[in-house]
Amino acid sequence: MLANVKIDDNLLAEAMKISGMDTKAAVLNLALKEYLRKNNLKKILHYRGKNIWEGDIDEMRSAR
Repeated sequence: MLANVKIDDNLLAEAMKISGMDTKAAVLNLALKEYLRKNNLKKILHYRGKNIWEGDIDEMRSAR
């Protein structure tokens, strides 16, 4: 998708430098993927400490 957006040139240059990527599009795509990954991790952490798994671990182990 082609979009016309105003992006801070200094931030983009720094991101390109530390990522080693040579195109703005590659850096922006990486940043979007990372943002989505972190957002999904936050959703997963919501379940931390909650007992959502149902089953019998001893039964699973004995089936081997």
